[in-house]
Amino acid sequence: MKRVIFDLLLFISVFTMPWWISTIIVFIGIFIFKQFYEFILMWIIIYSLYSIPGHRFISSPIWYFLAVGLVYTGIQTLRRYIIIYKNEI
Repeated sequence: MKRVIFDLLLFISVFTMPWWISTIIVFIGIFIFKQFYEFILMWIIIYSLYSIPGHRFISSPIWYFLAVGLVYTGIQTLRRYIIIYKNEI
């Protein structure tokens, strides 16, 4: 139930708050919940709302999703070294 409420809060924040607040909420969700794959959908929505169409290299979907994948992999790796998550793994 907590995850559903968090997902609703995240979905509403994507459309009503600035992108950086939604990104912070996504990072919190990745740290709090195990297997938090909803972030992919949220970052796709954030990308489609806030990307700049004139910049080819910076706002290319390939680089964006590569960065999202690297961030997620980095956070999952970081979770292994945090004491709070030692018991879960």
